[in-house]
Amino acid sequence: MLKVYDDPLGVITNAPTFDWHLTNLNNYVNLSALGPAPKKLDGITLRSMSTGTGLHGLPGDFSSPSRFVRAAIFSATAKPSKDDQAAVSQAFHLLNQFDIPPGAVRTAVGKNDVEVEWTLATVVRDPKNLTLYVKTFDDQNIRSFSLKKLDPNAKHLIKFDLKGNTTYQDMSGQGQPF
Repeated sequence: MLKVYDDPLGVITNAPTFDWHLTNLNNYVNLSALGPAPKKLDGITLRSMSTGTGLHGLPGDFSSPSRFVRAAIFSATAKPSKDDQAAVSQAFHLLNQFDIPPGAVRTAVGKNDVEVEWTLATVVRDPKNLTLYVKTFDDQNIRSFSLKKLDPNAKHLIKFDLKGNTTYQDMSGQGQPF
């Protein structure tokens, strides 16, 4: 049965159901982008060992519930971007937190075989400028597709070859003393 939810967070993942994910967020009300203040315990002052401890307890596995919690927290704590390109860049940085490296998630298939999952591609959508941005596992360079330049009344489907390799630039000889 189809259920439609109003999504106040702008975050979604697969199973379990969306209402379950919203309820589960209650388990993480202690999380904050700010580190905790020092606390006294029997005359001893306890302090965080480093920055980032306000998010101590943020789930880091690749399950749907953990990804939903991370997406909700990262979305809520993201700084506003100065322009459209900065927003796209920030979106990719946020989505990098969800990349599944090959081999980290496996499912047993039969007695002696496993299926290996990994992130094949990441897509960012810019609805204001009608542009899609894509990077693939094999090619981390970001490609853009302007929907304004495509014919919505085209008679044929078109496809794009996304095969490629990430480019690397050797900076070894370009260092400057400071």
